Amino acid sequence: MESGRNCPVIIKTFKKIRDKFSAMKLLTVLVLISLVLLVLGAGCTGTQSFMPGTPVTTPATPSQVTPAPTPVSDPLLLGTWTLKAMNIQGGTALTFPTGQQIFITFDNGTLNGYSGCNNYQAPYTLTGKVLPSGQGIMVGNMVVSNKVCESIARTETTYLQILGKATSYTVNGDTLTITDNLQNQLSFSR
Repeated sequence: MESGRNCPVIIKTFKKIRDKFSAMKLLTVLVLISLVLLVLGAGCTGTQSFMPGTPVTTPATPSQVTPAPTPVSDPLLLGTWTLKAMNIQGGTALTFPTGQQIFITFDNGTLNGYSGCNNYQAPYTLTGKVLPSGQGIMVGNMVVSNKVCESIARTETTYLQILGKATSYTVNGDTLTITDNLQNQLSFSR
């Protein structure tokens, strides 16, 4: 019977031991989790160092290279041309400049000349388009000197406006005709 009395004591002791081991297991698990979080946290906050001059490699990706368009050129247009007439308002007003000689020179993407009073220069692009009035051309922003010549001011202004709005040109022998968006024309000869 003595051994029967000891059973509750043994059971109590066993429960105490079990509870201590559970607390130790829990403490061990918490310590391990803390260590893992510490290691992970240290890895996230570290700075990545690069050696100067060391190239960073990136994976090669196939790309499609589009060749640059070939600039359009027209050797017939190149050179210097002298203005002979301005056909304004679709042919209703024909002007023949008198006094100063007005000319234009085309040189592979740049045009320049003398407009009767001022010198001018602008980039130009041949578009390669065939239009009803000739071959396509676009004249960029024009730079013009700033002299005032009252006697030719109206002619010069009209000339520069038509030239600045040019949309097409034709070369027929020694005659160059430049047409703007309103069908005004400048006629030149060599």
